[in-house]
Amino acid sequence: MLQLGQYMTDLASQIKDKLDLADFLKNYLNLSPAGKNFKANCPFHKEKTPSFIVSPERQIWHCFGCSSGGDVIGFLMRYENIEFIEALKILAEKVGLDFRQHGSADQKQYDKLYEINQAAKDFYKANLASFDNVKNYLISDRGLSSGTIEEFELGFALDQPDSLACHLMKMGYVVAELEKAGLIFRTERGTYYDRFRKRAMFPLHNHFGKIVGFTGRILPAEQFPSENFSASNQEAAKYINSPESPIYSKSRLLFGFHKSKNAIREAKQAILVEGQMDFLMCWQSGVSNIAAVSGTALTGEHLKVLKRFADTLVLAFDSDEAGQLASERTIDMAMSLDFSIKVFTIPDKNFKDPADVAKSNPDLLKRYLQSAQPVMRYYFDRYLPKGDSDAAEQKNRVRKILAKVKNIYSPIERSYWIKELSLKTGIEERPLMEELGILKTESVSRRAEEQKSFAQPPEGRLERRDSISQRLLSLVETNEEFLREISNGRQYLPETYRQILAAMESRDLGNVSPDLQNLITIIKLQSSLNTQESAEKIGQEFKELLKQLRLEHLRDRQKELSAIIMNAEQKGDGQTLVSAMKEFDFVSRELQTNN
Repeated sequence: MLQLGQYMTDLASQIKDKLDLADFLKNYLNLSPAGKNFKANCPFHKEKTPSFIVSPERQIWHCFGCSSGGDVIGFLMRYENIEFIEALKILAEKVGLDFRQHGSADQKQYDKLYEINQAAKDFYKANLASFDNVKNYLISDRGLSSGTIEEFELGFALDQPDSLACHLMKMGYVVAELEKAGLIFRTERGTYYDRFRKRAMFPLHNHFGKIVGFTGRILPAEQFPSENFSASNQEAAKYINSPESPIYSKSRLLFGFHKSKNAIREAKQAILVEGQMDFLMCWQSGVSNIAAVSGTALTGEHLKVLKRFADTLVLAFDSDEAGQLASERTIDMAMSLDFSIKVFTIPDKNFKDPADVAKSNPDLLKRYLQSAQPVMRYYFDRYLPKGDSDAAEQKNRVRKILAKVKNIYSPIERSYWIKELSLKTGIEERPLMEELGILKTESVSRRAEEQKSFAQPPEGRLERRDSISQRLLSLVETNEEFLREISNGRQYLPETYRQILAAMESRDLGNVSPDLQNLITIIKLQSSLNTQESAEKIGQEFKELLKQLRLEHLRDRQKELSAIIMNAEQKGDGQTLVSAMKEFDFVSRELQTNN
């Protein structure tokens, strides 16, 4: 965590005073009333019953499923995978506070990188306006409209070794800053060259609309012969992307997402394409719930971003074999995150990708997208034999499909597709299920890793005794009759919870130390959910929790006694050894009897 001065602390307080947490979170979650509070499904772990609670009174949120919580700044950091300073700046701009003049050294570094990329974008954009032949290529050959070019601020990098570097240094930026932004690179001879030369330039925006880097696409050599600078191996690459920097993470950024995220949220469906041209041509055709991978292969981080906005993923990759293989890799990852997946296919072999279809006929593109197949139908068409086949070939083909079925997150959905596969192949469900049970898929370990990563709780997750204590006190808050019973077991509570219990008994919660106030608020939030349960059920839960709290205390004591016994044996302390062994025997019997 960045070290903050007094200004940062004051600014955070001002932001929280001006910004209502519930109103802000409504842009991200479907909040529903829960007494004085709001509840929603937690965006940070999988759940069907809402356990994410928002307190307008305290302006905090807390999830009782994964034990994460915080204020509006903490939510934005976690949700968007950004650092504190970046979240602070975004929120400051949202409420109209001036952040730039007082930022820390780290934030000033970020600001400088944003400024440099913005200045580079302006330079590239001005170049494009001066080169009609490049603009005509984008419009006539690639099908982009002038409006799309302007909206996404496309540009052109000159066919010169250091035109951008010279321009930016005249503006006052230094070589080290330009290199850190990834706009120039140092050769083995110690000279510096512009990273992008003689290329159509696509600015890369983060999910809040800030330019963080670029993709440069080479122009056709037959139409644009090099005049001023001999091509290098690097220039020969079809696409060049900015390297990662403090403000640009390839594994998280999706091209165009700053424009399309609201449409994706509204549709609860994300159409994923392979590159910038596919995105732009689809967007231009009126398809707005769309995103593109840029500068790297698709990662689990990309999918996690989309999962927060959409339940359904439509893959619209290239129709060639490389595109199909990329689709399969994406499907394996997306299945592990419980996406409903569809696959866009292009029946007409004259079209290679969505951009080709959009250029030819935007309405046809929409029809193809609407007829996207459920993923298993796609696999049936791809792998099942079209005609006669021998037993060995059918077995291999069916196994390929079963490997895909095994990756499906939902057991219900797996069962459905086994039935469908049985109908398609004439093989009974039972042998298919047996084959599925013994089948080892290449993606199983990857799926487990994705699930682990997606559902990983934050650091500092509650220990079991703390979790039980917190729940017990929330039940006490619901029913004061439990006060006497829990008082008899106060010795099993951790010290923090004993202090809160004492305040409950004296009805003086308002005067506890400030460091306990947030914990009390969490207990009260959890208590607000208890009204949904019957008194009988709450009473049973209370008794069971008291029992479990005592058992946790005994387990902890057993571990302490083991250490004492070992130490006493090493020191030859017979008196301590005998005493500890007697207590250890008692504790062990209690655990065996009550477990």
